[in-house]
Amino acid sequence: MGITDQPDIGTTNSDAEAEPLNRRPVSRKRTLVMFCVSMVLLGGAGYFVYRATDGLEGVWESVSSSPWWMIALILIGPMGNHLSVSMCLHALQSRHGKVGVREMFVLVGSAWLFNYLPMRAGLFGRIGYHKAINNIRLRDSIESSIWSGVLAGISNIVLVGIAFLMAEGSGGAGGWLLTLPAVPVVVMFAASALMSGRKTRLMLRALAYRQIDVIVWLGRYWLAFQVLGLEMSISDIAIISAVSQLASLMPLTGSGIGFREWGVGLTASVGGHAMGTAIAGDLINRAAETVIVLPVGLICTAIVARHWKGMNKNASAIGLSEDDAGSGSEHEDQAGDAGEQDPAVG
Repeated sequence: MGITDQPDIGTTNSDAEAEPLNRRPVSRKRTLVMFCVSMVLLGGAGYFVYRATDGLEGVWESVSSSPWWMIALILIGPMGNHLSVSMCLHALQSRHGKVGVREMFVLVGSAWLFNYLPMRAGLFGRIGYHKAINNIRLRDSIESSIWSGVLAGISNIVLVGIAFLMAEGSGGAGGWLLTLPAVPVVVMFAASALMSGRKTRLMLRALAYRQIDVIVWLGRYWLAFQVLGLEMSISDIAIISAVSQLASLMPLTGSGIGFREWGVGLTASVGGHAMGTAIAGDLINRAAETVIVLPVGLICTAIVARHWKGMNKNASAIGLSEDDAGSGSEHEDQAGDAGEQDPAVG
């Protein structure tokens, strides 16, 4: 099912299921306060990097002297996360209803942009869409989103464990160690193909896509640190990547802005690495995300809005046609009654 397909109109859920979306909206004051807090933290992170890198000259020199392919991979890296998260959520939501792959890709792209606002506005918008358009109950969409976070945690634990194995064996082992992160992905896809239960297959498939997502995160931080000349073991990068994703889930600030940067820097400093350089690496990734999320999010939001508007027009047209049919029936009944009275009148 693509995003242009239409669900059955007229199918509604109970008022109890709709109640979570009718909860008291977050006050503008609280949203403004959290936005200011995140901006202060982000500005503080930028200033810390500025002081630690001699006015950013060192950062600029490192970036400008890096191979073009590294910069290109850093820029397209967020799209890898977008695709893998979309496929993970598609598998999870498919346990409860019919959602198109392209449809989910567009929805996640739109939510990605709005999740930069405090209180994860994009998440609630996507859940509301699934209820209105895909006829998926709110509690099922919320459950799928929770499972997505749980699977992300499991995937990060698995990847950190693999990263420690890679770090220990890097001394005398060959390049085959680089293939280790892909092993659980292959195993999960193979297991999903062998399972008889549909929901179990979809859950394993979702876990495989989440594993791909955390591998992409690991690769993005490895590239950013390589560009800046920050030598770090693969296990340390895996831990930093996990902390970064955890900070991004914070609902109080959009996409963990401010908290993520400081979380990465503090985690790196605990591991004995330069805090300012680590924060600079995260700021590079943040800049790449911003470059990608703005056009992708705006395009996806426009597609979702157009589809939503089209669905409302179709629903209105169906309602009008039913009213016209009802009015015609009434006129026919009246004409029939008058015809039956004609002989008496004559």
